[in-house]
Amino acid sequence: MIRKMEISDADEVYNIENQAFFEPWSKKNLIKDLKSNSFLNHYVAEVDGKVVGFYISSHVMDEAEIFTIAVDRDFQKKGIATSLLNHLVETSLSKNIKEIWLEVSTKNTAAINLYKKFGFEVMGIRKNYYQKIGADAYNMKKEL
Repeated sequence: MIRKMEISDADEVYNIENQAFFEPWSKKNLIKDLKSNSFLNHYVAEVDGKVVGFYISSHVMDEAEIFTIAVDRDFQKKGIATSLLNHLVETSLSKNIKEIWLEVSTKNTAAINLYKKFGFEVMGIRKNYYQKIGADAYNMKKEL
Protein backbone atom coordinates (compact mmCIF):
# COMPACT_ATOMS: atom_id res chain seq x y z
CA MET A 1 0.00 0.00 0.00
CA ILE A 2 1.26 3.48 -0.85
CA ARG A 3 0.01 6.40 1.22
CA LYS A 4 0.97 9.93 2.19
CA MET A 5 3.82 10.09 4.67
CA GLU A 6 2.97 11.15 8.22
CA ILE A 7 5.15 12.60 10.96
CA SER A 8 4.91 9.26 12.79
CA ASP A 9 6.76 7.65 9.81
CA ALA A 10 9.84 9.84 10.29
CA ASP A 11 11.92 7.29 12.24
CA GLU A 12 11.35 4.49 9.72
CA VAL A 13 11.90 6.80 6.73
CA TYR A 14 15.06 8.20 8.31
CA ASN A 15 16.40 4.67 8.87
CA ILE A 16 15.73 3.70 5.24
CA GLU A 17 17.32 6.96 4.05
CA ASN A 18 20.44 6.22 6.11
CA GLN A 19 20.69 2.68 4.71
CA ALA A 20 20.36 3.85 1.14
CA PHE A 21 22.38 7.05 0.85
CA PHE A 22 25.80 8.35 1.81
CA GLU A 23 24.36 11.89 2.20
CA PRO A 24 20.96 11.29 3.84
CA TRP A 25 18.47 13.99 4.71
CA SER A 26 18.47 14.72 8.43
CA LYS A 27 15.41 13.67 10.38
CA LYS A 28 14.97 17.30 11.43
CA ASN A 29 14.83 18.47 7.78
CA LEU A 30 12.56 15.59 6.82
CA ILE A 31 10.03 16.54 9.51
CA LYS A 32 10.35 20.26 8.72
CA ASP A 33 9.68 19.68 5.03
CA LEU A 34 6.83 17.29 5.76
CA LYS A 35 5.16 19.89 7.97
CA SER A 36 5.75 23.05 6.00
CA ASN A 37 6.96 22.57 2.41
CA SER A 38 3.83 22.55 0.29
CA PHE A 39 5.86 22.03 -2.91
CA LEU A 40 7.01 18.57 -1.80
CA ASN A 41 5.06 15.32 -1.96
CA HIS A 42 5.94 12.65 0.59
CA TYR A 43 4.73 9.06 0.16
CA VAL A 44 5.55 5.76 1.85
CA ALA A 45 5.11 2.14 0.84
CA GLU A 46 3.85 -0.16 3.58
CA VAL A 47 3.93 -3.92 3.87
CA ASP A 48 2.00 -5.43 6.80
CA GLY A 49 1.93 -2.04 8.54
CA LYS A 50 5.69 -1.49 8.23
CA VAL A 51 7.15 1.36 6.17
CA VAL A 52 9.46 -0.33 3.64
CA GLY A 53 10.07 2.46 1.16
CA PHE A 54 9.33 6.06 0.33
CA TYR A 55 9.73 8.85 -2.15
CA ILE A 56 9.83 12.61 -2.00
CA SER A 57 9.07 14.61 -5.11
CA SER A 58 7.93 18.04 -6.15
CA HIS A 59 5.34 19.19 -8.66
CA VAL A 60 5.82 22.74 -9.90
CA MET A 61 3.87 23.95 -12.92
CA ASP A 62 4.04 21.07 -15.42
CA GLU A 63 7.25 19.46 -14.13
CA ALA A 64 7.97 16.99 -11.36
CA GLU A 65 11.29 16.20 -9.76
CA ILE A 66 12.19 13.15 -7.73
CA PHE A 67 14.31 14.26 -4.80
CA THR A 68 14.72 10.86 -3.21
CA ILE A 69 13.35 7.36 -3.49
CA ALA A 70 14.53 4.45 -1.36
CA VAL A 71 13.54 0.97 -0.24
CA ASP A 72 14.53 -0.84 2.96
CA ARG A 73 17.31 -3.24 2.00
CA ASP A 74 15.34 -6.19 3.47
CA PHE A 75 12.55 -5.45 0.96
CA GLN A 76 14.60 -4.71 -2.15
CA LYS A 77 14.02 -6.69 -5.34
CA LYS A 78 10.37 -7.23 -4.37
CA GLY A 79 8.81 -4.61 -6.64
CA ILE A 80 8.54 -1.86 -4.01
CA ALA A 81 10.56 0.70 -6.00
CA THR A 82 8.53 -0.15 -9.10
CA SER A 83 5.30 0.42 -7.15
CA LEU A 84 6.58 3.74 -5.83
CA LEU A 85 7.57 4.91 -9.31
CA ASN A 86 4.24 3.78 -10.74
CA HIS A 87 2.49 5.80 -8.04
CA LEU A 88 4.60 8.86 -8.81
CA VAL A 89 3.91 8.61 -12.54
CA GLU A 90 0.15 8.13 -12.00
CA THR A 91 0.04 11.05 -9.55
CA SER A 92 1.99 13.20 -12.00
CA LEU A 93 -0.35 12.34 -14.87
CA SER A 94 -3.36 13.27 -12.75
CA LYS A 95 -1.78 16.71 -12.15
CA ASN A 96 -1.06 17.26 -15.86
CA ILE A 97 2.70 16.98 -15.34
CA LYS A 98 4.58 16.83 -18.65
CA GLU A 99 8.07 15.82 -17.46
CA ILE A 100 9.69 14.10 -14.49
CA TRP A 101 13.33 14.88 -13.69
CA LEU A 102 15.86 13.27 -11.33
CA GLU A 103 19.54 12.91 -10.59
CA VAL A 104 21.11 9.52 -9.93
CA SER A 105 24.67 8.49 -9.21
CA THR A 106 26.42 7.23 -12.33
CA LYS A 107 27.52 4.29 -10.14
CA ASN A 108 23.97 3.26 -9.11
CA THR A 109 23.38 0.71 -11.86
CA ALA A 110 20.27 -0.80 -10.28
CA ALA A 111 18.50 2.57 -10.04
CA ILE A 112 19.61 3.62 -13.52
CA ASN A 113 18.22 0.39 -14.98
CA LEU A 114 14.91 0.87 -13.14
CA TYR A 115 14.59 4.44 -14.37
CA LYS A 116 15.38 3.37 -17.94
CA LYS A 117 12.71 0.66 -17.66
CA PHE A 118 10.28 3.48 -16.87
CA GLY A 119 11.36 5.44 -19.92
CA PHE A 120 13.74 7.91 -18.31
CA GLU A 121 16.54 9.08 -20.57
CA VAL A 122 19.95 10.47 -19.65
CA MET A 123 19.97 14.17 -20.50
CA GLY A 124 23.44 14.99 -19.18
CA ILE A 125 25.99 14.49 -16.44
CA ARG A 126 26.44 16.66 -13.36
CA LYS A 127 30.11 16.45 -12.50
CA ASN A 128 30.95 15.94 -8.82
CA TYR A 129 27.24 16.17 -7.91
CA TYR A 130 27.88 14.02 -4.84
CA GLN A 131 30.79 16.08 -3.54
CA LYS A 132 31.50 14.09 -0.38
CA ILE A 133 32.47 11.05 -2.43
CA GLY A 134 33.44 12.81 -5.64
CA ALA A 135 30.79 11.03 -7.72
CA ASP A 136 29.01 12.26 -10.82
CA ALA A 137 25.26 12.06 -11.40
CA TYR A 138 23.15 11.51 -14.46
CA ASN A 139 20.41 14.05 -14.99
CA MET A 140 17.48 12.00 -16.30
CA LYS A 141 14.07 12.94 -17.68
CA LYS A 142 10.86 11.13 -18.53
CA GLU A 143 8.27 12.78 -20.74
CA LEU A 144 4.67 11.96 -19.91
